[in-house]
Amino acid sequence: MSKFWSRMALVAAAGGVAALVAGGALAAAHADSERVKAMKALGGHMGAIGKVAKGEMEYSAETVTHAEGLEKMSKQLIDWFPEGSGGENTRAKPEIWTDWDTFKQKAMDFEAATPALVAAAKTGDRAQIGAALGAVGKTCGGCHKPFRTPKE
Repeated sequence: MSKFWSRMALVAAAGGVAALVAGGALAAAHADSERVKAMKALGGHMGAIGKVAKGEMEYSAETVTHAEGLEKMSKQLIDWFPEGSGGENTRAKPEIWTDWDTFKQKAMDFEAATPALVAAAKTGDRAQIGAALGAVGKTCGGCHKPFRTPKE
């Protein structure tokens, strides 16, 4: 093989590696962006249910819709944290990936708490909704404290 073709092969290989690295960075940035959107949506569901529980908003079918939305999203939570994500535009701490088993357990605790919230929402009883929302909120806090940086 001539020097020219040897250099061309080296350039092509380097370009391929650069594309993989750039592609990985883009995928991680996309994951971060989607995760931030999803977390805001979770907060929106929690806030809407909280207003009903506090009597700031009337109970309606939307309360159940918000609870069901939380339950559905709880099943996806782990998928929002692919390895390599967690850039500077996110509050995710590196401990998520270095202590994955603990993080995963906390996500599973959140998922396990949501069906009771759906059941409570279906009753329309503010006290039941508030108690179930408190239990779900406790699982959120149990994850946020060790795995999320404070707001600046």
